[in-house]
Amino acid sequence: MKNTSIRLLALTLLAILPACSKKPVEVTGQIFVVTKGRENIKMGGMEVRVIPDSEFLNMAKATLPWMQEQVRKEAQSKADHDFMTAFILEVLAMEEAARKPIPELPIIRKTIVEESGSAASLVESALSAGILQRGIRKLMSGASSTLSASTDADGRFTVPITGKTWFLAAGQREVGKETEEYMWVKGFEPPADATIATMTISNEADLDSEDGLFSLLSGVTGAPGELEGFRKVEVSEKMKSMVTRHREAANAAKAKAVREATEVKARAVREAAESKAKAEREATEAKAKLTAEMGAGRVGGAMAVPLAGKTIMTFAFCPAGSFTMGAPSSETGSCSDENQVCVTIRKGFWMAKTEVTQAQWRAVLGSNPSRFTGDDLPVENVSWDDTQEFIKKLNGSGIMPDGWNMALPTEAQWEYACRAGEAGSYSGGSLDQVAWYGKNSEFHTQAVGTKKPNTWGLHDMHGNVWEWCSDWYSDTLPGGTDPTGPDSGVLRVRRGGSRGDEASFCRAARRYAYYPNSRPGFRPALVPSK
Repeated sequence: MKNTSIRLLALTLLAILPACSKKPVEVTGQIFVVTKGRENIKMGGMEVRVIPDSEFLNMAKATLPWMQEQVRKEAQSKADHDFMTAFILEVLAMEEAARKPIPELPIIRKTIVEESGSAASLVESALSAGILQRGIRKLMSGASSTLSASTDADGRFTVPITGKTWFLAAGQREVGKETEEYMWVKGFEPPADATIATMTISNEADLDSEDGLFSLLSGVTGAPGELEGFRKVEVSEKMKSMVTRHREAANAAKAKAVREATEVKARAVREAAESKAKAEREATEAKAKLTAEMGAGRVGGAMAVPLAGKTIMTFAFCPAGSFTMGAPSSETGSCSDENQVCVTIRKGFWMAKTEVTQAQWRAVLGSNPSRFTGDDLPVENVSWDDTQEFIKKLNGSGIMPDGWNMALPTEAQWEYACRAGEAGSYSGGSLDQVAWYGKNSEFHTQAVGTKKPNTWGLHDMHGNVWEWCSDWYSDTLPGGTDPTGPDSGVLRVRRGGSRGDEASFCRAARRYAYYPNSRPGFRPALVPSK
């Protein structure tokens, strides 16, 4: 569909000559459009209405009040529209400020537009061309005179007139994809005693607003005036009442949303407090239960200690007792620093059932230093100081049972737990049954707890990864009651052998001295704090 570009009206008024012709005068006129390039486009095939001055005067008198009313209506519509638009923007601001959608507000916006009529009908255009065009058409349609003429291909027409006469015409032309519309109004009075006259009608004197047409018609009637006063209107009471009603509804919806949000927040705070209290209560009860059960430890018992989230560490009970620490010289692979001593462990303790896994390490410290990775594989590549960081964090977490601390086992505790009441090189079965070592591991760490446990329920005490003990190394075993080794030293003790070692390195009595910054694995113990 082509667009219509309105060029508005073209108007040329000739000065009224002193003498008035009463004889018929044959007037030849021509209608054309002057383009921006100063080209004259002749407007052929048009009808020109010919209206005597007296009739045009009556038409002007009838059109003036009509124009005044149209301007007033348009001004009223615009004032109401602007008032409504301001309210709609107010509601939109409420919607944007709301933390969550308020369903009533979009409905209020839609409803007020529907009640007011479509927004497009309130103000037809920001320009005043609507009234201007309708005013010209009203003049043309209101003429009772039937005299008219048609323009030929050159835009010319010839018509007889008597005295001052008005010529009105309307036409169109195609410009590219657009249709331009033109309207002309021209008053003409032939010279006195003339029998023929010529005139031209062009668009060079454009009327660009209804004010220009109103001024023209006022001049014709002799009653000067302007339209500005008819544009000064207040918002209608109907619109004020409508906006007031919807504003009250919007404010009520906003207040309701704020109230509900406050209630939701209060409920969330209350539920969070209740949940926290419940969690703390359950944690206290679980800790008390764990403390009681740990204090009543028995051989074969297992106890799960929570670390973080759903990650736990399971401990097996090692009862108080005495044993012979070290190995006889007749034991295959025995070394000079394994000479046997008698040891007494006065208090039972709990030993981690497996070496610390990578999942457990990550749950506590959030990292994984291991070379071979897998949640169920033992963590390795950790120094002695790294183990102290792990233990310190758990001891300070508040999850440890009352009366118990986590620590690396002493060398005596480690061997006591490893033997679990047995005196041979290996406990719990043959080495292939209980250990991952050089013969069966393919030199890769294996998932903990997959080999047979010893009598006290401890897995992987032989092989998989070397395990740190708390003691400084001495070339003689510490004996006696709850021995702890030297007070200072250079090397720390590791026990248990690893995935790549031969069988003799995995013996219960096998000791290995390493610098603290070397990097095997470990398993902690829970020991009485007093």
